[in-house]
Amino acid sequence: MASPLTPQVTMNLVRENNGGTAQEIIRDGLDRGIIRGTVTGQVGALVKHYNGRRLPEVRRDDRQRPYRYYLKESVIVQQTTQYISEPITFRPTSEQEEIITALTETKKCSNRSEAVQWVLNVGIASKREDIHRIVQAYKEIERLRRQVQQTGT
Repeated sequence: MASPLTPQVTMNLVRENNGGTAQEIIRDGLDRGIIRGTVTGQVGALVKHYNGRRLPEVRRDDRQRPYRYYLKESVIVQQTTQYISEPITFRPTSEQEEIITALTETKKCSNRSEAVQWVLNVGIASKREDIHRIVQAYKEIERLRRQVQQTGT
């Protein structure tokens, strides 16, 4: 059931869309039926919560526009392992959505991001040899690319 954009709901959406813009975070909440209203109105509410210091666990990267919202490092460390890259955003298929929902509703995973990470890890484990060959090919391509760049300068 859709609810208003409270600080707690905002915090959960930021957690699931770590590194997203306000618009991306709000669209996700609206698309999933977690919140109701318009994108513009809810983006305004998110910014109001942030500026009103009602989101102490959230930091905003103001270095470039659009601003991106992240969990503060102390919160990330408490919840998961260290991140080494920017978050990835994708729209799951209905089958993927069903799996993600099942993992979170049965409490196998505590949130949607953790569910996607779990499925990704299981997939990597089941196809480790194939993935290793792909990664090795990628590394060879990068090595050749650097070699060409060095000889061209």
